Amino acid sequence: MSRSGVPLAVVTAARRQARTTLIRKYTSVGGIGTVGFALFMLGVVWLLRDVEFQQGQVDASVYLMGGFLAFGVVAAAVIGVASELQYERDDGTLLRAKAVPHGMTGHLVAKLMAAPLDAMVPLLPAVLGVSLLLPGVMPDSLGGWLLLVLVFLLSVAAMLPWGAVLGSVFRTMLGLGFAMMGVYALAALSGVFYPIAGWPAPIQAIAQATPLYWIGHAVRSVLLPAEAAAGEIGGEFRLVLALMVLLGWAVVGLLLAPVLLRRMARRQSGSAVAAARDRVLSKGY
Repeated sequence: MSRSGVPLAVVTAARRQARTTLIRKYTSVGGIGTVGFALFMLGVVWLLRDVEFQQGQVDASVYLMGGFLAFGVVAAAVIGVASELQYERDDGTLLRAKAVPHGMTGHLVAKLMAAPLDAMVPLLPAVLGVSLLLPGVMPDSLGGWLLLVLVFLLSVAAMLPWGAVLGSVFRTMLGLGFAMMGVYALAALSGVFYPIAGWPAPIQAIAQATPLYWIGHAVRSVLLPAEAAAGEIGGEFRLVLALMVLLGWAVVGLLLAPVLLRRMARRQSGSAVAAARDRVLSKGY
């Protein structure tokens, strides 16, 4: 028995499952394409290296890189996890996990293990490339890199449970597709890619009530110079507050997600999987 209360055999199996999932994903055409997109972003950042924002205080490449990192976390931990759960429900993976002792627990632990690497792999080529080709965009000290890693891990922890929540609440890919469109819209309005200090006050209030705003703000707090804080809400970087908010979202999500996942698992049956397969074959979703 491990210290967390999860049997050691379950943790070992979950680690093996996480490794297999990542290898299969990033040796597939889709996984390779995801990494290719990171290389495309590297090219865009390079082309914008001489464009300046905020009266020359910040390079556009820094803003673009910050938005790419922030949304990469959201895409992997929310959209990616929700989509995976939907596929696993329809193809019988969750039903098989349900039939094995501690199967659902192991399945969830495997996702928790895979999520940070799953979010990191698509970003890594761009991060390494920018670090080598454009000094000054990424942190230039060990402390800055450690802080960026902390922001990254806490952002993944804050968003991963909510990806599981979306995947368990929406029962078809069509419904989940509409939910994902909402996530994209929320990301555009909540300051993931850029500061929103100039937006109307109601939109600012709504944005700050979401973890997406604080992810973008935290990444900019690490990457941007202090004078760039003038473009943020309140005219300052609030990194400590951002980390506390993300920790709160992580705690609430980790309490809620297992409840919804167990409820979803209870509803799984052979007839439900067969009905899902028939629906996909007849309607395509």
